[in-house]
Amino acid sequence: MRSTLALVALLSACGVPEAPVHAPHEALRQELRPTDTNVAQMFRFDPGDTVERYGVDGGEFLVHFTRAGRNAVPRADRNDSGVPDFVEDVASIYEDVAVTYQQQWGFRIAERDDAVANNGGDGRFDVYLLDFGGNADGAFRTDECTSANRERCIGYMVQENDFAGYGYPSLSEAVKILASHEYFHATQAAYDANQDVVVSEGTAVWATERYDPASSDFENYVRAYLARVDRSIDSVPPGPVPPSAYGTALFFRFLSEKHGDDVVRQLYERLENGRGDPSEPANQADPTWLVQTDALLKTRYQSSFAEAFETFATWNLYTGAAADATRAWRDGATYGAPASTTVTLPFKLFPMRVFYASTQYFRVPTDGRASLTVELFDDPDLPGDETRGLVLVAALRSRGRNLDVTRVTGALDTRAADEVIVAVINPARSGTGAVLSKRPGLCIGSDAEVLACRSMTLPEPDAGTTEPAADAGVTLPSTNEPQLPAARPGCGCGMDAPVAPLLLLALLAFSRTRRP
Repeated sequence: MRSTLALVALLSACGVPEAPVHAPHEALRQELRPTDTNVAQMFRFDPGDTVERYGVDGGEFLVHFTRAGRNAVPRADRNDSGVPDFVEDVASIYEDVAVTYQQQWGFRIAERDDAVANNGGDGRFDVYLLDFGGNADGAFRTDECTSANRERCIGYMVQENDFAGYGYPSLSEAVKILASHEYFHATQAAYDANQDVVVSEGTAVWATERYDPASSDFENYVRAYLARVDRSIDSVPPGPVPPSAYGTALFFRFLSEKHGDDVVRQLYERLENGRGDPSEPANQADPTWLVQTDALLKTRYQSSFAEAFETFATWNLYTGAAADATRAWRDGATYGAPASTTVTLPFKLFPMRVFYASTQYFRVPTDGRASLTVELFDDPDLPGDETRGLVLVAALRSRGRNLDVTRVTGALDTRAADEVIVAVINPARSGTGAVLSKRPGLCIGSDAEVLACRSMTLPEPDAGTTEPAADAGVTLPSTNEPQLPAARPGCGCGMDAPVAPLLLLALLAFSRTRRP
């Protein structure tokens, strides 16, 4: 779901969880469609609307629309077919998206709704064009889930009827973004509709970018993720889904650039209940994406999540002005830089806290120094080694361009650099036995300064200032407290439950998912 309104209803219907949940939902017969005008629901046709249907001959989609009232579609019919051009374009774009996903990329066809009592007229996938009032632009909805597998779900699409005032470059661009994103949710539901919002929204934004690279949807969301790289990648705060969850599309883009587009489809094939990789028996019956990504990379790509995440965090040093398509992202210049903390030398941070599957970047002006030493050190008061598994990577830069990007194994020669970007990477994945975070110390300075820092004889300087990516447009919170994964919405939670007006207004004021 992309809409704040949809999320408000979800919270109202299911409640805000107090702890992460990971449990299959019972099969649900919702059977409420926008044509059920006698039932109070969020998005529906009005009682007096004359609802028509249109579909491409032999196609997979049926578009429902009206020509009058607040839900009316644009009337233009330049080809005199008797069907508004906008409706024909919607049907054509959805058909093209389905061909791309199923025939070109090899994903399953979204579940048909033949067996659903209120199925829109036949088994084709239904798209309802409705007035969203500027508060959202569309959402995938579920009708019911199969009895054989309670997380494979059947659904339909509700979408804005004319996009008036939404600021899209064109109606065609708006429909391409909505169709490619929301129909990918229907595709996901053919495997498992109960995955968390990170893999659900992240891969849907990935799909939109792969389907239409000219769209700016991907780049807009990526900035939000790069502003919060210090948070575990599978973790979002409670409440409305933040833009950073959509921005995790960057990680799935990394996987496909590194290993090919098939990797995302192969991941979904492992997310269906009972089809998790046998190498992870505890995760096989009800798989989770991060564990299955690790297993997939190990069994098919001679890699691992830890290796992939370290490379991913390193590639993020090749964004913005430091982009280099020969070493990292193909389009890194459009992504902006990850958030970083500017420090003064000598620098000591103790204790710092590095969550699993996260990165912290430190911007270090060299101030003319010929060399720098960067070290992590253990906290002797904690059991185990707090530096174990952490990775230090340094980018030596001059005028914003990378001179060298390397793992830190000794003193850095900084004679040609005016600054160094230090990345502290925790590539561990969550799961059974995983540690939520590491609490090491970090020292940066000359050999003598680092030696003194490790001995804890240096007074702690100001930790510096945290800077979001220059074009991120996101204000970072002042705390680095853990953000535990939010509850995972599944087909057991509908969107038509009544919503308390004060909750609705508060959440709409807090977050409205809109694109520029």
